[in-house]
Amino acid sequence: MGKEDKLIKIANYNTEWNRLLGIEFESFAIYRSKGLLTHLINRKHYVAAKYIDYLPELISSPDYIGIHDGNIEMVKCFKDNIFISIKLDTKKSKYYVATVFEVKQSKIDSYARSGRLIRIDEKVDI
Repeated sequence: MGKEDKLIKIANYNTEWNRLLGIEFESFAIYRSKGLLTHLINRKHYVAAKYIDYLPELISSPDYIGIHDGNIEMVKCFKDNIFISIKLDTKKSKYYVATVFEVKQSKIDSYARSGRLIRIDEKVDI
């Protein structure tokens, strides 16, 4: 099995986010590895592991988004707050989900205050 077979396309970057982030990305596919669930379990991210099949919806409609250290970060808030980090694999020129974990509201608030995450206002048509 080749490396390409280990990636699953799960979403597309929404270019409407560019104006919030102050960047000019073209739309691109976002992938996850078939080994992501194992990665999450190995790191004891059990809550986040429950949401692995919902990643396409979480990525398509985050409540917060930001860029940190070159990674696109997003958070979806509901019963659990799920933090998703999307990283560029420079060798393959593909964006993939690097990790997913549960995050406390206080951490989200701190990231929002510092500007690391931007709240996506429901009134904004994204």
